[in-house]
Amino acid sequence: MRDYQFSLSRIDWGIVAFDEAQNIKNPNTLQTRAAKALKADFKLLATGTPVENSLTDFWCLMDTAQPGLLGTWATFRDSYITPINQASEDEQDQVRLEIGKKLRDDVGPFMLRRLKSEELDGLPVKRIFTGVMIENKDGWQFDPLLSSTMQGKQLSSYDNILKDFYVLKESGQAGSKALTALAQLRAISLHPALMNGDGNPVQNPHESAKITCVFNTIQAIKNRNEKVIIFAITKKLQSMLKIWIQKQFGIDAGIINGDTKAVSSSSGAETRKGLIEKFEAKEGFNVIIMSPVAAGVGLTVVGANNVIHLERHWNPAKEAQATDRVYRIGATRDVNIYIPALHHPEHISFDVLLNKLLMNKIAVSDAVVTPQAVTEMEMTRIFE
Repeated sequence: MRDYQFSLSRIDWGIVAFDEAQNIKNPNTLQTRAAKALKADFKLLATGTPVENSLTDFWCLMDTAQPGLLGTWATFRDSYITPINQASEDEQDQVRLEIGKKLRDDVGPFMLRRLKSEELDGLPVKRIFTGVMIENKDGWQFDPLLSSTMQGKQLSSYDNILKDFYVLKESGQAGSKALTALAQLRAISLHPALMNGDGNPVQNPHESAKITCVFNTIQAIKNRNEKVIIFAITKKLQSMLKIWIQKQFGIDAGIINGDTKAVSSSSGAETRKGLIEKFEAKEGFNVIIMSPVAAGVGLTVVGANNVIHLERHWNPAKEAQATDRVYRIGATRDVNIYIPALHHPEHISFDVLLNKLLMNKIAVSDAVVTPQAVTEMEMTRIFE
């Protein structure tokens, strides 16, 4: 569409339909300009994620479908985005809720939203199990087997980061160190070997209470002779998991991340489709490791009915997209989603705080089109 913009824009189309319409979310890209330049009596945009980054995405999509419905970008920004940005931290979720409701009212019948749980017949039951106590959240269940507490090297490494940061904070030298410390806490919560980025696979996986918890979950899935997808973002963690799973379960787990080719090439490297077919072809128990970013769109893995979110994405829409690799038309068995959580014996842990913030984002998703991502600044509350 971008390359043939001038040819396509000369035609008076009856209908133009855009699938995966989130690809035209940025008003400054050439493909978005080409999409808006198409002349048509009727335009239809279909997407599962109309808001991936911010409400700018939604304005751009709606302005493509119905130009002027939400005003100019400047008008939209002043009416919907600025009030959220200017709200205090304590008020922001409530303001976002109110702005979201106003936006839904203003868009009216020009947006139809379909929820799988409400509209599709024949889908299996989806259960979400978590290691954090959840109150009044339909479909979510607390499972103590997914709850673990850091100890030993993991606990001492975690506490050392906190201690060093508090020393800097008291001396007024913390500055931008908060984000560095936050990244280290995130890494240690997965496995202490990741703190310095070495990710040496010879490390003992059970130095991480969270990994031990995940392996117990995998064993339970193996006992049921079922398949599981493990979602992890960090590539070194993915590599470590592959080696550990090979040793403990005798499974050569494939990895699908940003390096995995979508189509075959002369190098002979396995493609995403090939890895999934290999994973599904094996009878009974099997494991595959995926990045929630790389696997978020276009992959269907109905051969698996278990998902473990080992390393959670800070954008709940991305996490939901990843889950939907198995929860889709064609799935015949009930789907189990596992979200292990690592706790600190004395303080709120990285996992617990991230879960709390993600749940707040999800809570307003019925008002706003989709929830927005947790920010690093929100996560720095862990140092308060």
